[in-house]
Amino acid sequence: MNRTSKFFPWLIWVLAALFVVFNYVQQRVPSTIADDLSQSFNAKESTLGNIAACYFYAYAILQIPVGLIVDRWGTRWTLVFAILLAGLGTLAFSQAHGAGTAMIVRFLMGAAAAFSFIGCLKVVQAWFPPSKFSTLAGMTNTAGMIGAWVGGTPVAVLVKSFGWRATEAWFGGAGLVLAVLVFAFIRDGAATANRIEPAPAAPTSGMKGLPANPQVWLNAIYATTISLVYVAFGGLWGTPYIQKTYNLDTVTAAGTGSILFLGGIVGSLFFGWISDYLGRRKLPMVLAGVGALASMTCMLYIPGIPLSAFKAGLFLVGVFSSANIISYAVARDLAPRLAGFSIGFLSTCYFAGSAASQPLVGMLLEHSNPSSQRVAGLASLTAGDYRYALSPLVIFMVVGLVASLLIKETLVDTARR
Repeated sequence: MNRTSKFFPWLIWVLAALFVVFNYVQQRVPSTIADDLSQSFNAKESTLGNIAACYFYAYAILQIPVGLIVDRWGTRWTLVFAILLAGLGTLAFSQAHGAGTAMIVRFLMGAAAAFSFIGCLKVVQAWFPPSKFSTLAGMTNTAGMIGAWVGGTPVAVLVKSFGWRATEAWFGGAGLVLAVLVFAFIRDGAATANRIEPAPAAPTSGMKGLPANPQVWLNAIYATTISLVYVAFGGLWGTPYIQKTYNLDTVTAAGTGSILFLGGIVGSLFFGWISDYLGRRKLPMVLAGVGALASMTCMLYIPGIPLSAFKAGLFLVGVFSSANIISYAVARDLAPRLAGFSIGFLSTCYFAGSAASQPLVGMLLEHSNPSSQRVAGLASLTAGDYRYALSPLVIFMVVGLVASLLIKETLVDTARR
């Protein structure tokens, strides 16, 4: 396809977004196969938390370097190598036979996936007008939520039929195919597509000044705290909690947990669009903070909440928590010339919090049900144990709401430049 075609930018975005889908599938998989991993590796809750979190440790560590790399070198080759490594890492994970090996491989998978979201947003910046950035960022986040949904019920069905190792091996093969497609079709932006040498390095003074801006930190706090539910609940502990609370099988519980990400799909599209439509960042962030806190509190603490009401609450939590996507637009607004670095800094904070949240819940589960009382690993936990361990998510949402109230509007300031 000719790169002057109006459809070419969309083709590039779709291929980059497929890597985001792949990334979120692998973020969600540990939740769906938690029992299988526990049995395969004879792992307790804290070990399971660390197996899942190693993905996010690497993701968090590399976000700023990834932002600088894509700012300087573009997206084509960086995405090709990252997707190739992600596919090979997933294949290796499918063959892991110990918790230590699984952690190492998950770390490598996270390192590769670290290029997915920033790479896709860099494609958006290079090939689409600034007025569409928030909308397309929302669409990119929607791609991630679709991947998280795939990591739930569809993966649970595949695992039930073929086992978790074969399922992960197939995803690894799909990653290798995607790397070939990206090599064949993705090109860097129009301004740099024919350039062999790297783009000019970002101004060092701007890079040093960005972390000194309080608004950068408030934005990062909001993005992290409002959306930890996707990682700590949706990414690992949600499926076993739903199984225990409503006495459901793994496939049904994973399907119920996927409702969180269906809400995220709707919310990502809505909040990305409404921010551009209103010409405001702060207002939708504040309203979403209120909605996420109220929905999560009701879903977790209303005694004897029916499954239908729980599903509705889970959907609303997914909708409101997806407003974290506006934070990526704020990050770009705060430093348009350092978009990759600014978004990378935000992602570092977000994924550092995400990495810490999964083992945190695991440790609280162990504390709520000491090993001396254990009879069968996860099976010995009660719904009350899970509510206790998941309570920090509510506290984090309070912190996120306060941060949103302190954030200054950025879109108006950007328009004046």
